[in-house]
Amino acid sequence: MPRNSHAHRSLVATTVAVTGAAVALVATVLTGLGEPAVGERASPVPPVRQGAVTEDDRLLHDAEQRLLRDCMRRHGFTYRVFPLDEDPGTKAFAYVLDDAAWARRHGYGSELRGKRAALAKTDPNRAYFAALPADRKAKALVAANGPSPEGLIVRLPGGGTVQRSDRGCVAESQQRLYGDVGAWFRASTRVEALEQIRRSRVMADAGYLERLGEWRVCMRRAGHAFATPAAARAAAVSAVHSLGKDREVGLALTEVRCAEESALARTARRLDDHHGGLLARDYRADVEARDRLRAAALPRARRLLNGGPQG
Repeated sequence: MPRNSHAHRSLVATTVAVTGAAVALVATVLTGLGEPAVGERASPVPPVRQGAVTEDDRLLHDAEQRLLRDCMRRHGFTYRVFPLDEDPGTKAFAYVLDDAAWARRHGYGSELRGKRAALAKTDPNRAYFAALPADRKAKALVAANGPSPEGLIVRLPGGGTVQRSDRGCVAESQQRLYGDVGAWFRASTRVEALEQIRRSRVMADAGYLERLGEWRVCMRRAGHAFATPAAARAAAVSAVHSLGKDREVGLALTEVRCAEESALARTARRLDDHHGGLLARDYRADVEARDRLRAAALPRARRLLNGGPQG
């Protein structure tokens, strides 16, 4: 778990942002502003990790979107389904950029971010909500997210709690898909929180810090005085001071080279597996509950998408 207040604050902030993603997403899309057995040998548990988006992820997302659309329609509102957003740069390179082919194509991914931002500006849900009269906007938010953020509450592994409504179309959609919206909220929220805890532990590990120092020296020799990979990424994707594609790619490739020469990339992967495995063991019940609920939801999602709108 995080051993300092900064890591704890980061955990809570991140978890609030990602927990019950559909709730936050609906609110953001609609408002355009972001409102609203002892002694037994345990079987292996996979490390806690959010890796590349899988076909199962897309299937569950699409089914939940379909349910959400149909529910909003019953309440008299239009809601357009949208594909699962994938940000490979941010998620895949949590510790350091280490893929030369990806860096050569995308740099740090600023053009991908720009495309997502442009798509957001033309989002039909955002435009639809913006055109609603004030009273209809309020009713749309209640229809989507419930009358108040109460009903479901979960205590986070890193401390603090998160709560959300057990009413509204988001809750109804997850209830139909996962069979128990309360159990899904608790398990998925707690497992999502472990993601940030794992990363915090890796970056606080003495082994990581030692290699980070060597990475920093390598970058400085190349003319880039960045304290961390995150600082290099922030500078590369800044909307205020754009590097331009060629300089961004050059910086990204330098980071990849330094990640290899300093062994920061190898160390980060090893520590990620290590701390992820420890967390999966410590929070085994949450991981297994999340996975069980997902597995049970998959056939429901397939039936829904193959059979068209239901409910």
